Amino acid sequence: MVAAHAAHSSSSAEWIACLDKRPLERSSEGVDIIFTRLKEVKAFEKFHPNLLHQICLCGYYENLEKGITLFRQGDIGTNWYAVLAGSLDVKVSETSSHQDAVTICTLGIGTAFGESILDNTPRHATIVTRESSELLRIEQKDFKALWEKYRQYMAGLLAPPYGVMETGSNNDRIPDKENTPLIEPHVPLRPANTITKVPSEKILRAGKILRNAILSRAPHMIRDRKYHLKTYRQCCVGTELVDWMMQQTPCVHSRTQAVGMWQVLLEDGVLNHVDQEHHFQDKYLFYRFLDDENEDAPLPTEEEKKECDEELQDTMLLLSQMGPDAHMRMILRKPPGQRTVDDLEIIYEELLHIKALSHLSTTVKRELAGVLIFESHAKGGTVLFNQGEEGTSWYIILKGSVNVVIYGKGVVCTLHEGDDFGKLALVNDAPRAASIVL
Repeated sequence: MVAAHAAHSSSSAEWIACLDKRPLERSSEGVDIIFTRLKEVKAFEKFHPNLLHQICLCGYYENLEKGITLFRQGDIGTNWYAVLAGSLDVKVSETSSHQDAVTICTLGIGTAFGESILDNTPRHATIVTRESSELLRIEQKDFKALWEKYRQYMAGLLAPPYGVMETGSNNDRIPDKENTPLIEPHVPLRPANTITKVPSEKILRAGKILRNAILSRAPHMIRDRKYHLKTYRQCCVGTELVDWMMQQTPCVHSRTQAVGMWQVLLEDGVLNHVDQEHHFQDKYLFYRFLDDENEDAPLPTEEEKKECDEELQDTMLLLSQMGPDAHMRMILRKPPGQRTVDDLEIIYEELLHIKALSHLSTTVKRELAGVLIFESHAKGGTVLFNQGEEGTSWYIILKGSVNVVIYGKGVVCTLHEGDDFGKLALVNDAPRAASIVL
């Protein structure tokens, strides 16, 4: 599903025992045990196997109680960290006084921080455990050695300025507000709009396989149709597409599931409502495959029909895996007033898995289900909001990451899937304590 789920429990005594040993005392078997565990941690999922293996050789396990300060703003760093369990608050003071420090965000499972040890710059923030937390720690000398040896693998994984921003801009400077697209708070995407400007290759292929399968097995489904004196070329009916999909594979168990699978194609623009007005619905609405937008769209050849038969079940499996996320996004893009009881229940079930909301009551989660709105931002460097601005929204990251930037300090941390930000300005009726940049 779209929201972050907690990583596997870190309580396994075996791998912790291996990590607690001095690096020189670790056996090859012990390193393999550590490697197997760390592969499951979000902070390391994109690390090259060779790099991760070296981390297994030099990393240390830390189990900290709530309220422990790892380091303070202005300190010279000595370690890099990754969060295995729990969460930590990031506190920043404009006067360097610990008494007036403000919590600007919370780091959750899978977050890494502390890259400033590469050049001995002072810490930009104070980090305090919000709850009992488990961390992987790497000492400065070892982290520098990893950087020198695996820089090509690490540059795209660390927060700027050590990592690489997609825009290639100077990370210490907030992008020019006038030239940076800003979000419209509380204005949802139209449900019929595509999320991606260019369809992915695998979704394009999935659309082609399904179109060819329909033309091969039920060609009457794709035809010119008349409605209210208007003719719509080469289109299908939503209910018929759902019926057809349920007949093709045992992996589709309900009409709701099939709707989500077709919505995957609609999000990428591989299937579209003929008037671009609706998301995919199990109704008498007309939808057209991307290939049929051209008047001279070719029919599948015999070879393509054969390929279609060979690939159809794998395509169905792919869409069944992607469908729940697409269905959730579709619901969140609806104006709150248009959400059905079933929609609200689906959102509520998803909220149960979001760590940032774990402390909220059932009643509050159900209230949130009615007001949450989906936003998608594809361009790196987009400023979500600027330091000093009035707060209007609270955010939870479903996918991707954002940089937390403070004037004069640059990027102080990076937030990832499952992390939240922006609520303090709303709760305290105070200006934004930092800027958020994609």
